[in-house]
Amino acid sequence: MASIGGVVCSEPEIIDHLKCNMRSQIFAKSLPVALVVGNQKRLDLIKAHPEYREHLWEIVNALQDGFRAEGFNMGATESPVTPVYFEGGVNEATNVVIDLRENYGIFCSIVTYPVIPKGQLMLRIIPTASHTLDHVKRTIEVFKEVKKKLDAGHYQGSIQDMNVFKS
Repeated sequence: MASIGGVVCSEPEIIDHLKCNMRSQIFAKSLPVALVVGNQKRLDLIKAHPEYREHLWEIVNALQDGFRAEGFNMGATESPVTPVYFEGGVNEATNVVIDLRENYGIFCSIVTYPVIPKGQLMLRIIPTASHTLDHVKRTIEVFKEVKKKLDAGHYQGSIQDMNVFKS
């Protein structure tokens, strides 16, 4: 249950400066009470309602099986977090997620180089127990459409160069 955290990537000198000047902020903070209480409530709900977890896995399996059946590359995932790999770069990835969000109502996050090899992009979809099988079917159909657009070069260039938003 991700709640709080952070990372700093920088030159060694800057990291050393931060370590020396921010000791009270590094590994010294407890979680805010609201996050602890919220996480405890989530655990209580999971224990009291196993059907939530069962439904989540029904949705996850339908989504991942559907993507595989349509030939999407998902790598090897064993969690609800569903990666979908495409060829492309940061501009394409940015334009794809904007199109998905603004025109299809589908939210996903982007992963690009250096986390994955150059020339690839990964979209991370996280289904939840509140999703339905109809949502899954629609998501797969939308991803098929988006892949065709990506392969045709629709998402190349910067956001200013293309009309992602429907009128």
